[in-house]
Amino acid sequence: MMLSSTSFSVCFFFGFLYALVACEVGFNATTLPFYPQYPSRTIAILNGDNWQFGFQENVSDVINFDITKAVFNTTMSVPMAFDVRQPGEMGPRGTAFYKTTFKLSENVEGLLYFAACSFYCQVFVDEKSLGGHRAGGYQPFWIKVPASTNPTRELIVLVDNRFNSTTAPTHTGGDFYMFGGITRDVFLHEVPSSTFIQRVETFTLDLKGNLRIRVVLGGNIPLKVTVGYSFDNESSSGGETVYVKEGVANFTSIVPNPTLWSISSPNLHTLRLTLNDNQDEIVVRFGLRLLDISNEGRLTINNEVVKLHGINRHTMWPDTGSALTLQQVQEDVSLLRELGANYVRGAHYPQDQRFLDLCDENGIVVWEETLGPNVKLDNLLDPYFMKYQIEAVNEMISASINHPSIIFHAFYNEGPSDLSAACPGYAASASAIQNRVSNGNPSSRLVTWASNQQIKDKCLSIADVISFNSYPGWYDHAGDLNEPKIFWQSQVDWLQQNFPQKPFTISETGGAGIYEWTNKTDPRWSQKYQAELVQQDVEFALNSSHVSGITIWQFNDIKADDDATQGGPCVYAPHPSSLSVPWNCSYIDISVGRPGGENHKGVVDFWRRKKEVFSTVQKLYASSSTQN
Repeated sequence: MMLSSTSFSVCFFFGFLYALVACEVGFNATTLPFYPQYPSRTIAILNGDNWQFGFQENVSDVINFDITKAVFNTTMSVPMAFDVRQPGEMGPRGTAFYKTTFKLSENVEGLLYFAACSFYCQVFVDEKSLGGHRAGGYQPFWIKVPASTNPTRELIVLVDNRFNSTTAPTHTGGDFYMFGGITRDVFLHEVPSSTFIQRVETFTLDLKGNLRIRVVLGGNIPLKVTVGYSFDNESSSGGETVYVKEGVANFTSIVPNPTLWSISSPNLHTLRLTLNDNQDEIVVRFGLRLLDISNEGRLTINNEVVKLHGINRHTMWPDTGSALTLQQVQEDVSLLRELGANYVRGAHYPQDQRFLDLCDENGIVVWEETLGPNVKLDNLLDPYFMKYQIEAVNEMISASINHPSIIFHAFYNEGPSDLSAACPGYAASASAIQNRVSNGNPSSRLVTWASNQQIKDKCLSIADVISFNSYPGWYDHAGDLNEPKIFWQSQVDWLQQNFPQKPFTISETGGAGIYEWTNKTDPRWSQKYQAELVQQDVEFALNSSHVSGITIWQFNDIKADDDATQGGPCVYAPHPSSLSVPWNCSYIDISVGRPGGENHKGVVDFWRRKKEVFSTVQKLYASSSTQN
């Protein structure tokens, strides 16, 4: 049975994501909150509010820390950012320790899955270090747990949220607050002792349902494996004995009764695959769609030109930081749909898999990028940084490879691409992406980056899609509402002369509006001026046949970076202590770059209250054709 967008919309409305997964996949095993699923495995979800917790400042050497010296004096929920504070107030930076226990069958190996742990993480089981993670605090990673005769095991996770080029090289800074902690799910998988499925990757070969399937194996790698598989919860579609090369079993099949995934019809299919007579089993979800560029430099999905209109979104709420609840993720997607967005740029890091599942189901295309705003030339020339940058690229793609909603992979937001010496670093990340998404298949993703160097960018030939950040009428020619259309037309003219066959997107633009500033006049920082300014940007993008997409900055107001946070909060009117309900500023100083320690460019405020610009954008997007 194919998953239709109609069937999902009902479940989405009532929040029944878990029930939907279990119903469609059809199994009674542990149901994970996102795909893939593993019907035959014993899996423990380690989330909960009973983890022991401790925090220590000024640990000098977290890599070689003696974990027996960790002190636990309170409890902490997982997932949760441990450093959540109000806007304008710094959270603690230092080293946190989490401890819990789990059950693992005797003499059976396990795999710990961390969906995100920020910034630097080191994992200990039974006081033995099993490995650390330095490639960024927003993408998943796995840790192998050795077998033991003791079924009760102790897990300690060391988490350090300090900016450090050794332990957290990809955390190079950026204009947003980076929270620390175990901020997404933690699962424990029991895996077969011989060969198991590490992941399954699907690639659409054509619009008739032909599919390339890559089975990436773990454990003891044999010369060949037997795979059985079926689509859409139907009876078995086939079985193959497949030779294994470099740990991968690669074969092709055809999806029965194929239906295509698109923005207007986001149809999805499932693939259930078993290994060696049910030795291991996985269920992945995917969409059949082809991505391409027309001869005129327009982006196409399934051979149809598309116009993308959307918004940048940070994964951030006032009360949970970057560790959003499922309800918060759903609320954001509901607001995106209400806004009329068919496109989201996931700024500035790999995205929550629950969010990506919802984008798949709702026909919202996604730009996903590695962490790395504020990257400098020195970073790109540093082999140590590049090692973890490429690791981050591969972890991002491994987690997200089957999402049809993702059409762009990117890196180095507003990086040093005006310098020719930076281009090899850009080429390295681009090649790492292309090797994963187009190796012997039609490309399932296109490479881009958000350049604030614009026409001074020396590396544009490397990109599949050219994307520029600029804020005409806000930073440049502030107060001039004619400037956006003049500026963007000049960029389009230059691109048509120099790169006419590359699609162009406006990756960031807009201006700020403070939620409490609702004058009828339109001074800078007022809601009215924000709406008027963004209208000019959006109208240009929607009316120009040379602009394939626009993501205005941004969906919600956010807590700004450490420097801006140290400027202090606004003066709040009396309010409850809980950050889960809105706070209102009674006075705010607009003479600083980030008033109240926030970036106020959202179409909704930090608590998701709509600003005037929301309805302005909503009306413009409603009038736009996806093929304009």
